[in-house]
Amino acid sequence: MRILVWSVHFSIGGGMRLLHNLISAMARQPDVEQIRLVLSPDSLIRNVAELRALDKVEMVSTQHSIDSDQNSYLLVGIDVVYYYWPHTHPYHALDRPTVCTFHDTTMFDYVPPFMDGEQLKGHWILSKKWLDHVTSVVVSSEHVKNRLIAHFGARHHLATVVPHAITPIAAQYSSQVSPATAARIPSKYIIYPSNTSPHKNHNNLLEALSHWKGRTKCPLVLTGYLTETLRQPFPDCTPQHSWIPTLISTIRRTGLVVNRDLYPLGFVGDEDIPALIKNAWALIMPSLSEGGGSYPVEEALRLGTPVLCSDIPVMREHLARHSAKIAWFNPHSPDSIVQALEDMTGNYDEYKNAAVAGIHDPAESWDDVAKRYLNVFRDTYWRYYGKLLP
Repeated sequence: MRILVWSVHFSIGGGMRLLHNLISAMARQPDVEQIRLVLSPDSLIRNVAELRALDKVEMVSTQHSIDSDQNSYLLVGIDVVYYYWPHTHPYHALDRPTVCTFHDTTMFDYVPPFMDGEQLKGHWILSKKWLDHVTSVVVSSEHVKNRLIAHFGARHHLATVVPHAITPIAAQYSSQVSPATAARIPSKYIIYPSNTSPHKNHNNLLEALSHWKGRTKCPLVLTGYLTETLRQPFPDCTPQHSWIPTLISTIRRTGLVVNRDLYPLGFVGDEDIPALIKNAWALIMPSLSEGGGSYPVEEALRLGTPVLCSDIPVMREHLARHSAKIAWFNPHSPDSIVQALEDMTGNYDEYKNAAVAGIHDPAESWDDVAKRYLNVFRDTYWRYYGKLLP
C-alpha cells in the first residue's frame, strides 16, 4: 500500500502528537510500502528527525495545493490519499480514493465568542464540502460521529470510528523535569496542559481557582501554546489573539497572582511533559468540547496522577475504559470546579490509589490504531475502484 498523507495544517499539541505516532505506526506495518508525508514549509512538527529516519517515510514540503501542476508528481504511484487535518484547509478534488479524519465539531458545538456569523457559515460550508466529497470519513469517537449526523445529516452514519486518545508519550521518559523547568514551578501543583483556545475553558478555571482556598498550597501550572502570554501586563496584551486579554483581565480582576497562584509556562517540550504530569498533585481538564477525548488525561492516568475532568459526553466515552475514580464537574460552573477540587482534597488518597491501580488498565497500542486506519484505506480503495488493493 502506498499512501500520500497531506498534512499542511494541523493543531499544535495533540494534533501534532497524533500525526507523529500514527505515521510511525503505519510505517511499521508490513503491507505498507511507502508513506509520502506532505507538510508546509512552516510546519512546527516535532520529531522530524525520527520520521525522516523511517525507511518507508518520505517527507515533502510544499506551498502549493495538492491539485497543482507543481505537485502532480506527488500522486504518482499513490493508492490512497489521506487528509490528516481537513479543518480550515481548502478542499481540492482528486482522481484518487481519499480519506479524511474529521477530528471534532467544536467550532459548531461551541461557537467562539470572537467569531461572527459569516465566519461560522464559511467554516460550515467548507466542512460540508470535505464531508460530501472525500471517499471515506474517519472520526475519533462516537460522540463526533453523532455530532456529524446532527450538523450534516444522516449519511454520516457511514463514518468510521477509530479512537486514538491513547498515550502519545514514548515508553521511556524521565521521572524528573529538567533543572530549567523545575526552577519555574512550585513543589506541589495542579497541572493543565492545553492551548488557550476559548473552548479549553481557561476563563472558568481561573474563576474557580480564585475561589479555591487550596491554591495557596497547590497552585495551578499551565503549559501549552500561548499560556506564557498570561504573564503580560494588561492592557498591553497579545493583540492577534482576541481571547488572551480576557484571560489576563480575569487574572487581574479576581486577584490571582502569577508565580504564586498560577504558573503559566508556555510551550513545554515532550522531554518534560511526562514528568510534569507524573509529579503533579492532580491534572485538571476543564474543556467545554473535545473530539476523541484528551491526551493529557490519558497520560495522567497512565502515570498514576489523579484527574479532575469536565463532565461532557466525549470525556465520559473516553474514560469509560478506565477504572480510576474521576472528579467530575460541570465545566460551565466555576462553583462546580471548586467543589470537585474540594472533594479531591478531602479524599485525595482514594483518588490517588485508584489512579495508581488503573495504570495497567487494558489499552490499544498505536499499531492497533494504524491497522484500523489501514483497513479503512483498503475499504476506500475497493469502494472507489471496485477492486481490492493489489
